[in-house]
Amino acid sequence: MPEISVIIPVYNVESYLPKCIDSVLNQTWKDFELILVNDGSTDRSLSICRSYAEKDTRIRVIDKPNGGLSDARNAGMEKASGTYIDFIDSDDFVEPELLETCMKKFHETDADMVLFDYYQYHMATGEKEVISNPYSDTEIYSLSDHPELITKIKNCAWGKMYRLSLFRDNHIIYPWGCYYEDLGTTYRLLLRAKKIAFINAPLYDYLVDRPGNITSEFSWKAYHVLDMIKITLDDYKARGVYEKYYEELKYLAGVNITECLRKTRTCTDTALVSKYIQVCFWFLKTNWPEYPKCRYPIAKNRSDWIYLRENRLRMYLKLNALRHKKEG
Repeated sequence: MPEISVIIPVYNVESYLPKCIDSVLNQTWKDFELILVNDGSTDRSLSICRSYAEKDTRIRVIDKPNGGLSDARNAGMEKASGTYIDFIDSDDFVEPELLETCMKKFHETDADMVLFDYYQYHMATGEKEVISNPYSDTEIYSLSDHPELITKIKNCAWGKMYRLSLFRDNHIIYPWGCYYEDLGTTYRLLLRAKKIAFINAPLYDYLVDRPGNITSEFSWKAYHVLDMIKITLDDYKARGVYEKYYEELKYLAGVNITECLRKTRTCTDTALVSKYIQVCFWFLKTNWPEYPKCRYPIAKNRSDWIYLRENRLRMYLKLNALRHKKEG
């Protein structure tokens, strides 16, 4: 059995896929399986996957109807045979020492999760920067001792390696049919991880501003942010720790919701924006009546909160005027 299962969900990424796969095959650590999950691609992605699998027995290809990123990740996890799993987005790539460095950390610490820094590439400008986690790689952490991890850890599935049993023993999968699925999963894993370790080195290469990225513009998909936050809140409540992490969860919700609110400023669909603002206002005030007051600094988000409050009225007046115009 391989020690690591690397899972790459694949959907219409023929231009990026070879570089991604090559970066895994060129790892200094050789004991792994690579699971390529083709999620109903309509371009040459499946053909590329099969071509690589013919040349390397460590590669397994799963071909399935399109079900979304969550479904593809879950399909990969179901077939995984490694002790540890790593998720890589198919339009990104990784550094040659990723697997070896993570395995060394797992063996040293017996951690449930290992998180590492990453390079962020801005495709529009060609700029590259290192994004670092604000934690030492000489210490071991847990959410119980460090509640602020919720406010510091990026919610994405990539940038982390996991003990597979963390998912399986706790019956955690990625929410099916949802966008922003990481938001409804990562913090549930953090809650259950007894040991969390960090590596202070960039081992992942993340491409920003890729055409077609769902995070680049506002749409109805932003409602899924609220759904994913609710999944996390409900989980913490079910485990009796909601009050302990009340401030951290408030901050998590505020950051992710206001990020979506920023995108509404360039959206021309007035009705869509108006409804979303109203729902966000209701969601935040229902769960945290005192919002935007928070233990953690939210100065960046306060302007968005003001925007949200002011635009509830502005959107109402605008829609009301349009309604009267049509009736007249």
